[in-house]
Amino acid sequence: MSHGLNRQSERFAETQLGTIRALMFDAAQRDTWLTLAEIAELTEIGEASVSAQLRHLRKPHHGPHLVEKRRRPTESTDRFASSRAAESSGAERRIAPGRARWEYRVLPLATAVCRSARRRRAER
Repeated sequence: MSHGLNRQSERFAETQLGTIRALMFDAAQRDTWLTLAEIAELTEIGEASVSAQLRHLRKPHHGPHLVEKRRRPTESTDRFASSRAAESSGAERRIAPGRARWEYRVLPLATAVCRSARRRRAER
């Protein structure tokens, strides 16, 4: 009985993984970084699950993909929240001072290697 539950959990996780992978590849093509909250809202998957799936994307049997993480500057406008706020009230929402958000980008490893090589050549 538990074996069937494990298969069901694996299929559910793969569905989440595929959804997040597709979203992140699309965002990377537009050179867009997304926070966990943004990914969660766009995919209707909880932030903890999004975080777990981003970790899975780094694993060899799921890619491996390059999952980049950086701080979104606190003084910048939260682009996603800003567009949502503009739709409803016309006001921009800013990130609270001192509360940086992490944002993520996922690239196929081959793409990341090519970009890195181009950067090194440009620096010479």
